Amino acid sequence: MSRRLLGALAAASMLTLSACSTFNALNTPQSSQTPSSVAAAATPTSTPGRYAPPVVAGLVWRPAGDKVAGQYPTYLATTRSGSIALMWMNPKLLTYRYVPGSQYPEAGPVLAADKKPSTWVPTLAAAFNGAFKLRDHVGGYYYAGVTVSPLRTALASLVIDAHGRLRVVSWGREVSSTSGLMVVRQNMGLLVDGYSARTRSSDTNSTWGWADHGAHLANRSALGELADGSLVYEYGHLVTAANMAAGLVGVHARTAIMLDMNITQPGGFVYSHTANGIDGTRILPAVVHAPSVYLRWWIKDFVVALARP
Repeated sequence: MSRRLLGALAAASMLTLSACSTFNALNTPQSSQTPSSVAAAATPTSTPGRYAPPVVAGLVWRPAGDKVAGQYPTYLATTRSGSIALMWMNPKLLTYRYVPGSQYPEAGPVLAADKKPSTWVPTLAAAFNGAFKLRDHVGGYYYAGVTVSPLRTALASLVIDAHGRLRVVSWGREVSSTSGLMVVRQNMGLLVDGYSARTRSSDTNSTWGWADHGAHLANRSALGELADGSLVYEYGHLVTAANMAAGLVGVHARTAIMLDMNITQPGGFVYSHTANGIDGTRILPAVVHAPSVYLRWWIKDFVVALARP
């Protein structure tokens, strides 16, 4: 495992990728296959009672991680440019748990189980980063019965209920009460709402989070919810907020929330369990941290996707 992780990190340091303006019309050579044939060949057939990644022209999904109940719970895809990776997660096979960091979000409660990786690692299927620091004043935060920072109406909100269901909502519209919830993590306005991007040509470098040194391009992450309740985590390497919104609109996300950004903060991983332990894979080689970062309690918050019993 250590040799594989070191090799992936070396590959990430050598990788140079550029941002693109849209999801389906990327500034890269087109595949020799027709878009319809690519989608039909790569996307599992959807049958009643079964979830499947969205069929999108030119997007190739590949299964990842361990099977749950005979099915893969996660599928990965990368845009033609290679700058954006997408991780689709099956709500029938997974439950979600939020783990607050040891330092961020600031001043929030921490449960005994949050400090014990043994409470999530044995069934870990995937994991991804949380949101901005509370001191950035981009939204409220509620966890384990405590409102750490006041929740604000109409802001994008990642909510997880007591049964492990995760949703991406506009606070006060789809959800307006913390009853039955374990966490509400807000982060600016919705990046996607009603299947449409909420980015604008007038957006500045700080509209969707201030990038390092005011840079136009940054490493970014986001989470979208589809109409069937499945989720797509998105990681972008040196991209704009508009690129991120376009990526999630492209996979038919109904709503989406922007998550953490800048060089080291975002990261999405899938995991496989073997007789020798657990092995993780970055969803894009450019992710800076090793997959092992979420095999322990970390300084910043993250979400783990766990295989249903």
